[in-house]
Amino acid sequence: MTPLRHELMLQEADTRLQAADKLRQAGDESDSAYLLRLLAFELLLKAALEKATGKSGTHHRYHDLFAQLPSTVQERLLSVASERIGPSALTSDPSGVLKDLGSNFIALRYPYEKYGHMTRSEYEQAGAAWVESGAEVASADYRYHPEELFGLTFALQQHLDAAHAPLGR
Repeated sequence: MTPLRHELMLQEADTRLQAADKLRQAGDESDSAYLLRLLAFELLLKAALEKATGKSGTHHRYHDLFAQLPSTVQERLLSVASERIGPSALTSDPSGVLKDLGSNFIALRYPYEKYGHMTRSEYEQAGAAWVESGAEVASADYRYHPEELFGLTFALQQHLDAAHAPLGR
């Protein structure tokens, strides 16, 4: 990875995180800010992978990208993330969290595809049935993991020393 490529990846991640913050502050209730956070996370994860292995990540399967990192890097990232956010699914099922995040990056861009075959009534009934059944996270169509995403993003920024990199602001 060239120094410029690394710097640009970190700069783009930082720009996406700032944009996500602005959307939330503006009261946006769509998934747009979350998608920007996922994109920033992906850029940081791919930068970490390139830095550690020289390999470029070319897909959105975050659990596979993470698994390609050296085990010491994986352990450190999970440790820093857990310290930052406290007890979470990262402790018990980090691969599952990463699978959900990667799936969300793809599926939430076009959520109407998930439900497009339903009528409005069927759509509303499906939501009501999920709530009536106890609204278990495991049975949700989308599992967001916002705290885990925050923790992992923070850990990657620390790992890549993004906080001290010249981001051209």
